[in-house]
Amino acid sequence: MRIRAAAAAALLVLGGAVACAGVGSPPVREPDVTGVVAVVTEQEGPVLTEPSDSYFDGMSLLRGDPVFLRGTSGEEVTLDDLEDGDRVEVWVGDACAESFPVQCTIEAVRLLDE
Repeated sequence: MRIRAAAAAALLVLGGAVACAGVGSPPVREPDVTGVVAVVTEQEGPVLTEPSDSYFDGMSLLRGDPVFLRGTSGEEVTLDDLEDGDRVEVWVGDACAESFPVQCTIEAVRLLDE
């Protein structure tokens, strides 16, 4: 019985730690890439240019259901707040479709304070 109680307590602690990363914040790890936003067309939406890793050049910033945040404040913003020339940090999901440009699920985009 003590083992079950200890296991249940461990799961509660682990669940709380995962929940802290939660919706409205980037993953608890370094961003996968940094770069500059380019809005090619309204229909296509924003893409990543000048990436820190050329693998991500031209990647759409709209694949998946990304959360958009502003700088160190972590304030949630909308897609409309992304402008041509904004510097960003980007977190992507586990797998990317090998194409050009690469197609990754975007988890979070943080607008950098300049």
